Amino acid sequence: MKKLLKNGLLSIAALTALGTQTFAASGQTDVTFNLPNIVILHYISDVTFDVPASAFGSTSIDEGSGGTLNTFTSPDTIEGDANVQITIGTAPNAYKGVINNAWAVRALTGAGGVDVSITIDTADATDAGGSGSKVTISNPEVSDGTSTAQQINFSSPGLSASNAVYGKVLFDIDFSNVTVSGSHTGAQYTVTAVAAP
Repeated sequence: MKKLLKNGLLSIAALTALGTQTFAASGQTDVTFNLPNIVILHYISDVTFDVPASAFGSTSIDEGSGGTLNTFTSPDTIEGDANVQITIGTAPNAYKGVINNAWAVRALTGAGGVDVSITIDTADATDAGGSGSKVTISNPEVSDGTSTAQQINFSSPGLSASNAVYGKVLFDIDFSNVTVSGSHTGAQYTVTAVAAP
């Protein structure tokens, strides 16, 4: 009986000791994210140039002396040619339009980075009255502050707004076919941003 009691106590002590031991196991898992090329273009859908009269110089220009008018035409007319010559600082077809902060890009791409380009869809802005008066835009370019061309390239900036690449649009403006005042509408350009190969 003593032997049984002793064996029983030993078994309980062994079970108690096993119950107080800590057993642990761990496993490590690798996590992979596969991301596609992502290019997000922020752009302005409408812009108006409010052109001041001063853009075309002074409204009163002294072109110098008209000389002597001394041609006599019988019976009662004396006339001559004052020979006025128009001199202007900037020709009507030699203006440059610049739209700062016209676009911004956030992107995830490969090593090729991002290509941003511009094309003109409609070159003429015409007056609503149908007079034929028009402003024409041409030679569009984009600029990120480092490069300026019809197409530029820069490294992928990521998706954060704080790292976005901001840019401007530039084009030539021709006012030489404007014959009426007022709004001239309809000119359009397109900015495109793509992941470069």
